[in-house]
Amino acid sequence: MTQSLTRKLLMPALLASLIAPLSLAVSASADQRSDVKQQLFEQAGIDQQTRDELQQARQDYREAMMELRTEHREKVEEILGEDGQAALEKAKQEMREEQRAEQRAARDERIQALFEQWELSDDTRGTLEQQLEQFRSDAKALKDKAFESPQARRDAWKALVTTQRDALSEHLDDEQMKALGDAMRSQGRGGPQGG
Repeated sequence: MTQSLTRKLLMPALLASLIAPLSLAVSASADQRSDVKQQLFEQAGIDQQTRDELQQARQDYREAMMELRTEHREKVEEILGEDGQAALEKAKQEMREEQRAEQRAARDERIQALFEQWELSDDTRGTLEQQLEQFRSDAKALKDKAFESPQARRDAWKALVTTQRDALSEHLDDEQMKALGDAMRSQGRGGPQGG
């Protein structure tokens, strides 16, 4: 009884302590991570039976979490009903659209402030605004486009960004390009004051 209780209490802690160092290898491929994990188990002297038990504990955890999410979703559906769910989804969508509009407006203000600061000619300013609008249009088209693979999508985005950068760099120096890039990023999401 004590051994079983100890095992139940210590297994999750042991699993967590064994997996924590593996989080450093997240960028490694699945095979590399598996090799690292096996090497770690061997170095710690963990036998195959214990490894299998750890694997089973992780599988049980995943299944329990999936069941819990399903149960929660069903309860929410039961509480809200179809009309409540539709209203909630509509409200979420409206909030997201408002947030996007606020972010766009703030970004446009930052860009316009830079253009003012740089004292650009009306022609240059018009050209840059046109290029930025073209980029937004092309980005929206890319977002809506179906691709054969994730790599094809990444390649298309990279090509679009490179084309945009080249077009803008005809009118802006490196320092201005960096400032414009910072201004275009949303605040709070990797932007100048974000994280």
